[in-house]
Amino acid sequence: MSSLSNKKPTLHLRAQIVKGIRSFFDQHAFLEVDTPIVVQSPGMEPHIDAFETTFENQTLYLHTSPEYAMKRLLCAGYERIYQLCKTFRNEPTSKMHNPEFTMLEWYRAHADYTHIMHDTEQLVASLAQNLLDTSILQYNNHTIDLTPPWQRLSLHEALIQYAQITADPFTQTTQFIQQARTKGHTNVLQDDSADTAFFKVFLDSVEKHLGTEKPTFLIDYPASMAALATRKKNAPHLAERFELYIAGTELANAFTELTDPVEQRARLENEQNQRRKENTPIYPIDEAFLKALQDGLPPSGGIALGVDRLVMLFAQTNNIQDVIPFPFPAH
Repeated sequence: MSSLSNKKPTLHLRAQIVKGIRSFFDQHAFLEVDTPIVVQSPGMEPHIDAFETTFENQTLYLHTSPEYAMKRLLCAGYERIYQLCKTFRNEPTSKMHNPEFTMLEWYRAHADYTHIMHDTEQLVASLAQNLLDTSILQYNNHTIDLTPPWQRLSLHEALIQYAQITADPFTQTTQFIQQARTKGHTNVLQDDSADTAFFKVFLDSVEKHLGTEKPTFLIDYPASMAALATRKKNAPHLAERFELYIAGTELANAFTELTDPVEQRARLENEQNQRRKENTPIYPIDEAFLKALQDGLPPSGGIALGVDRLVMLFAQTNNIQDVIPFPFPAH
């Protein structure tokens, strides 16, 4: 029997999940939209590289997210929108990564990231109930209760709870590094940057514990790690951003969207400079996106959710290749 034949039950489940996603958003009055995959500005995150192509001597890219274009639709008055699309990132394959993958993004005007949390809870819980006939998910020897409400845990609280580190990695970097090394993180070096030290500790001691009983919204990221998100009003050094974890797996990334075009340009330029320092490809700033922000973006929330990883959870598999009919590169 071919590997494609072996995948038949999983691919049927995948199709039902996609159908259920569309049904959920249709019922909640969201408009399904399509935006270009080939773009001039693929995204500026320092650690995400795009696939490059050319057309009539112009350098173009496969998008790493439809976010810029979808926000232009928000600015044009489309208040509830979603998209299921192929997304591309030029990164090595792994059990959790495929360079071509399926992304679900949705945005709603006159909302913030707490509204997106509610959407996410309702979407995933309803999919499980309708397709698996249960609100209990078994994955990686964990039993996860998908019944809302889900856990909300700040980044600082997670570091205290799972790494026993009280210093803030971004405002108390020297103390954070000292505490990390005292706790046995010998891979954390004295001259590590704040980001480097944080990620070493997070990946070693925190991530695997997130969402192992209830899905976890990890909230209150530093503003420096959320270039497209608005700052918290009562704590401007933090951003209204969350990542969703289920059974130690990152499933989604969401913001209350930044609406200030001047601050947005400054943040994108900062990310450009970071890419320059790290000797990674420099991408042009999306001027059409910034022009749309100047015209006016209402207070909005938005999210990107990895559909392949959601299918992995529902299918109880640890390899993304199991849920994609033709995984990269062996088409």
